[in-house]
Amino acid sequence: MNQRQPIRPQAADQAVDYGDDFGVTGATPSSPTPTGAGDQSGITIGEALEATAISVGDKPVDRGDAAAIRAAEARAAGGNVTQRSGLGAKAQAAVNFNDRVAYDYNKITISDVLSDASAKLPHDKAVTSEDADGVRGAELSNNTEAMPTPGGVADTMATAARVNRDDKP
Repeated sequence: MNQRQPIRPQAADQAVDYGDDFGVTGATPSSPTPTGAGDQSGITIGEALEATAISVGDKPVDRGDAAAIRAAEARAAGGNVTQRSGLGAKAQAAVNFNDRVAYDYNKITISDVLSDASAKLPHDKAVTSEDADGVRGAELSNNTEAMPTPGGVADTMATAARVNRDDKP
């Protein structure tokens, strides 16, 4: 006995319309729009965080990274506000986990936290030099070394701010 639902035959180039199977009427769902689409002329904070995930993605998240991610998230939101379940909170949870793990290959990496960062930020805006300076300060104040991670959050934000500044007409 076959328990599968019968499939309605369709032409190969014909897509299933919303409501075909269940007789739903009404408007079709639209694609979601970013909730906080601010000034996005140039490289955004979310894009800079994604670039960080690419450049140093295999590096385990440390306290400096978590502080920089929290600062970047707050700057994207336009103030000193971070989400309870946002990127900064996930980065801090990764630090707490990594502190208890002995081997690097078991640790949570930057790419684990920052992959698809643009979609995870409720608000996003173009990176400015003030944003980059704030993120750099947060990373340095929570880092055991006296310099930011090369290719890390602060470094990528500074590069994005420089590109945005140079691209202005």
